[in-house]
Amino acid sequence: MTTTLVETVVRADRAITEAVSRLGAAWSRTFPPIFATDLTDGVPVRAAVAHIAGDEAWVPAMLAGRTMAEVGPDAFDGDLLGDDPAEAFGRLAAAAQVAVRAVTDLAAPVHCSFGDCSTEEYLWQLAVARTLGAEALAVVAGVASPVDDALAAAVLAGLAPRAELWRTVGILRPARVATGPTPRDELFALVGWSGATRSIRAVTPSSP
Repeated sequence: MTTTLVETVVRADRAITEAVSRLGAAWSRTFPPIFATDLTDGVPVRAAVAHIAGDEAWVPAMLAGRTMAEVGPDAFDGDLLGDDPAEAFGRLAAAAQVAVRAVTDLAAPVHCSFGDCSTEEYLWQLAVARTLGAEALAVVAGVASPVDDALAAAVLAGLAPRAELWRTVGILRPARVATGPTPRDELFALVGWSGATRSIRAVTPSSP
């Protein structure tokens, strides 16, 4: 179980890193809401990637069992992307992946901002968020998605038993009927995205 979950998280993290590296001119576009808790109109792509970069920066400390108070709640505030956002994001993601690969105890507590949870739950949260983020960025950039059926199937297996709880607390939208037979179709229907393969609509500015 540990190896399978760790590999799923690493693959999801690599997928979003690839999506970030292929954004090109899409840095000036709008990142659509992927969870029910996200802003309805989305946010600028750079702001969204910066938020995810901050999340990546926290992963090593979180998996080491450190609290935000110990690290410093503002330790990773500020611009983490700099002049080369794709390269900066890649470095933070690589460090996060090293920390994920070092996990051996899925029951160990992780001290998140919303409270404590198990390492297993934290890793599934990462896997889902990175996978959906990778798909969303690919939609925004108009490029092939790095989320293949193998990754979608692995994430679906972890999310399925958690989906209704996540929906109850307002994270996921109401589920939809899958419009196709693939794991991608099933995953995106489970999280409430519409459509088959391009499951969210990217919002682009009138003048790129």
